[in-house]
Amino acid sequence: MIIVADLGRFKAYRITQDELQPDSSPAFEDLADVNLENLHSKVSERVTDKAGRFSYGAGSISVGERHNEEKEAEEQQLQSIAGNIDQVAGKGNQSIYLAAPQTIIRHLINALEPQVRNRIRRNLALNLVKAPKLELLERFELA
Repeated sequence: MIIVADLGRFKAYRITQDELQPDSSPAFEDLADVNLENLHSKVSERVTDKAGRFSYGAGSISVGERHNEEKEAEEQQLQSIAGNIDQVAGKGNQSIYLAAPQTIIRHLINALEPQVRNRIRRNLALNLVKAPKLELLERFELA
């Protein structure tokens, strides 16, 4: 199983090989293609309230700032991706090949359930979400 993810998208493929024709190219079965863009967007795109941006004169009240909102949104996104991976990969027992950007791959692996994490045979710190399927085979050295 090949899984590729970034903070906005998650894809999972099962690789099958025709046993009668071992020289043929492997086939990709799409298991999941989840777009998570709505959860990971800029704060200005998620929040429409402009309170606190400008002073409204003497005696105006500050509404407060959300200093950790970006970090919390990223953590929520990672948990969502890990949950999707656990759901798709938890059903089988095949080896897992995982690719995610370097900034998130360690956190993503740590967020996975132990039985899924233990099946990861190779992980790449690359964003391969938009890569062609045959390139995935080359990157994981499966071709």
